[in-house]
Amino acid sequence: MAFFAAVRVRVLVAGLALLLVVLAAGGWGARQVLGRRAAPAVALPPGLAARHTVVVDPGHGGPDPGAVGAAGTLEKDVVLAVAQELARYLTQAGIRTLLTRTEDRRLAEEAGSLKHRQVEDLNRRARLAQEAGATLLVSIHANAFPSPRWSGAQTFYQEGEAESRRLAEAIQAQLVRRLPPNRRQARPADYRLLREAEMPAVIVEVGFLSNPEEERKLRDRAYQGRVAEAIFHGIMDYLSASAGR
Repeated sequence: MAFFAAVRVRVLVAGLALLLVVLAAGGWGARQVLGRRAAPAVALPPGLAARHTVVVDPGHGGPDPGAVGAAGTLEKDVVLAVAQELARYLTQAGIRTLLTRTEDRRLAEEAGSLKHRQVEDLNRRARLAQEAGATLLVSIHANAFPSPRWSGAQTFYQEGEAESRRLAEAIQAQLVRRLPPNRRQARPADYRLLREAEMPAVIVEVGFLSNPEEERKLRDRAYQGRVAEAIFHGIMDYLSASAGR
């Protein structure tokens, strides 16, 4: 999961600037689409929020649906909804926030092989985070498995990256606390985006679309908000703890 002619760079920078302006103004369409939950009241030490930029990355998009549940739920739709709500919470907490996508699209060009497009898509996500000067990268995905028995949100980090592990553990603790039953732990994983990230980075799998009950929950706007809130609190816990290190 990781990283173009002068024209491409100009387009990327322009898009980045637009996303930052929209989020700073109050959070893109998230307020309209998902604005039913009040942002959690969480205070950070004075000046701490302003020192951070969080890039929130809704996985997949466009012709790449990601995982597909038995009822037809698409991973790309679920994770975009969760990411938009998370971005709204972070923005209202005073944290500069960037979404890698705000609509149903892939970040890669359509030319080339499928593998090439997948790699380019991941590279662009990592590049966006780097060009934004991100202090954290949080990529949102949904899981799937051949057996429908598995459930529970889980957070992954690159092995050997101490700060990424701390971030993953903080988020996982809140997922377990706020979305029971869940006994999963933060785990190391070797994903391209995590390898290429130049800042603490995690992938949050918000649940299993292959589990019918969890798929039903993940289709629900209120539950999507609860997932976003759990991730938000985990990020805030990490930022608060990191201020003392």
